[in-house]
Amino acid sequence: MRASVSAINSPDNTLPNKLVAFDNLEQLLESIDNANNLEPLGLWAPLLEQLDSEEPDLRRMAAWCVGTAVQNNEKAQERLLTHNALPKLITLATSDANEAVRRKAIYALSSAMRNFQPATDEALKTLPEEYVRDERVEAGDMQALDNIINNLREQAQPQSQSRQKGTEVEMSPK
Repeated sequence: MRASVSAINSPDNTLPNKLVAFDNLEQLLESIDNANNLEPLGLWAPLLEQLDSEEPDLRRMAAWCVGTAVQNNEKAQERLLTHNALPKLITLATSDANEAVRRKAIYALSSAMRNFQPATDEALKTLPEEYVRDERVEAGDMQALDNIINNLREQAQPQSQSRQKGTEVEMSPK
């Protein structure tokens, strides 16, 4: 994992090589034990720094790795909160110019919030009002969380798809 993060952060590495390193890291993080080793190895901070990268593919891959690390992993969910990463993920999910980045940030938020009340509470405080219908949502209430996540997903679609969904265009006679 250290080698992957080192390759990702190396200014001498090409973008394709960094993406391969991110792919390798994401696969390693599928193991809960590896995800829990992010903190002792000091890798959370460099991973989260990539959420601010100017390169959309690096932001996307960082969000994907975060989502994989915290999925069904309370210890990693706690670390994510400790590093105050939810506000950044919410910003990416709601306003990044790149759709793929928005989608992976939504994945990371979904993984962080499910069955972990502190992250759910923090997200509800930080999410813009139009995404949240209830002030209090239980982290174990999958339907309520799905409603929030689905609302984020709908908003993440490109404008042309959002307008087409459920909207019929009226044709005026010539």
